[in-house]
Amino acid sequence: MSKPTELPIHEVILKIMFKEDKEKPIGLTSGDILWKIDNPEISERYVREVLDWLVREKKVKLYLNKYSLDRYEFLDQKAKNEEDDDELATDTTFYINPPKKKTKAIRNKTILFSGILVLLYITYLFYKMNRDYEVFSKEIVTTSIKNPTLPIKRLYLSEEKENTGENKMDQKFNDISFSFSRQNNNNKNIKKELQRLNKTIDSLQKQHQVKLNKIQKQVAISINNNITFTNALLQKIMIGNFIFILIIVLTFFKKKR
Repeated sequence: MSKPTELPIHEVILKIMFKEDKEKPIGLTSGDILWKIDNPEISERYVREVLDWLVREKKVKLYLNKYSLDRYEFLDQKAKNEEDDDELATDTTFYINPPKKKTKAIRNKTILFSGILVLLYITYLFYKMNRDYEVFSKEIVTTSIKNPTLPIKRLYLSEEKENTGENKMDQKFNDISFSFSRQNNNNKNIKKELQRLNKTIDSLQKQHQVKLNKIQKQVAISINNNITFTNALLQKIMIGNFIFILIIVLTFFKKKR
């Protein structure tokens, strides 16, 4: 007699073992239990895996490749099967409905491996962000203006002149000579002023160049410190990612066993 059931396979196996151990404990092999299940889609290997899981759960004992109910599990099954005890004969077989496709497990695996791939890609991007160079500041050489003078020519009149005997011509000559003399004095003052301005400009230029060199050195040191800090942080993140991926993979394969 075959009895359809919606029970999970481990409960069906416990029920079969209880019926066999009802009179006295009898060791059953995985093949013996398989013959009590009518569903052809269930293999002996699958039954053995379920039995091994029940052994780990301490519901079944294994001795000389034969399985028998644990004493506490036998009493528990006895209490559960008091109502249908008379309905099921010892030769009753069970038809277990085919298990549904594990679409959820497939979806979880897809999400898991997609997440691992994304994490690996992010780790690769972090690796590409590593900078293996160092910034150096090129010092600006201070320069100075060398003899910044203007080519100012001195004005003068030739001392040779014709004796015309005319007072007017003498007066004009004297006036021009005086104008030239005054212009030469002005040019001399302008030359001194230009020299003073050039010295001031040269001093300011040197001060600015020294300050600029200091600023460049400070900026280079700051950039190099940031590069060192960023590289160390990226390395820690990548190591953490690899450890996290390793934990996920080990946990996944541990569940598969």
